[in-house]
Amino acid sequence: MKNSSLDQQFMGIALEVAKCSNCGRRKVGAVIVRDGRVIVEACNGTPAGMTPCNEGGCPRCLSETPQGQEYESCLCIHAEQAAIALAAQEGLKTVGATMYCTLRPCLTCVKLCLQAGIKQIIYYHDTEFLPDVEESYKQLVQQTGFTLIRCREEAKR
Repeated sequence: MKNSSLDQQFMGIALEVAKCSNCGRRKVGAVIVRDGRVIVEACNGTPAGMTPCNEGGCPRCLSETPQGQEYESCLCIHAEQAAIALAAQEGLKTVGATMYCTLRPCLTCVKLCLQAGIKQIIYYHDTEFLPDVEESYKQLVQQTGFTLIRCREEAKR
């Protein structure tokens, strides 16, 4: 994929935002862009008002639980979820927007983006899901016409 200069700049912002994450396992950033400008930036971590994840706020993240398991006990919110929630709190429209994420979103976050009217997600790092989840992911993208693009070029930081 050949990314535009603006795509690279927005991804660079998402990469910087990820550094602010308080997650003890993985730092993820998300940026929502509408009409060529950033409307929201967010990162993953424990919800507002909780002890930060990296300070013991999420026992799952600080445990030896293998990656991809026991997410139902994780107290952290994904960067994509945090960005959409922040946009809602601020009364910002996400219909027709693009989301830039530092990590390929989970199936739940893609569904949430669809419901929020976000038309596409551009992500930086890939992640693989279990085969049944990948099949559902593929079906969701195909049936809705949602655009999901991996950014393969160096993002400007």
